[in-house]
Amino acid sequence: MKSGFAKILISSLLCAVICVGAASCDSKGESVSPSDLGTVSSEATQEKLSELETLVQDDEFQEQVKALSQTYESKGMKLEVTAEGDSIVYKCMYTVKVDETKSKEELTEHLESKAFETSIDSVLRSFKAQVPQTHSVIVRYIDINGNIIASKEYK
Repeated sequence: MKSGFAKILISSLLCAVICVGAASCDSKGESVSPSDLGTVSSEATQEKLSELETLVQDDEFQEQVKALSQTYESKGMKLEVTAEGDSIVYKCMYTVKVDETKSKEELTEHLESKAFETSIDSVLRSFKAQVPQTHSVIVRYIDINGNIIASKEYK
């Protein structure tokens, strides 16, 4: 495994902070089949993938994301990491119904916390080291119906 790529894989584990914050939000505990929220890149129709998309779609990288996502399935969440243009997007998707009003408040507070911003800054620096054109990291919390509960872009 390449040293730079290893840094990105390790930094992707920092996204666990994302899921920990989301998992701490109160849910009704109703189990519902996960929605199929498939990944659609804004540049998917291009013949040639961008350097960032290639990096994020790498099998080894996606295996790490999948392994991390599986650790949060029992807490009613799944995780996807994609590239949209020059941004990395972390999609934290609830697989159970949640109180959206309470969740929005808690998640917004979580996204604004200094500790979380510091973690995301580290992730962004790691991606920029591999792909200098990386502009930002976007974190989105998505409810079971595919609606964004809370979102923030870090530059």
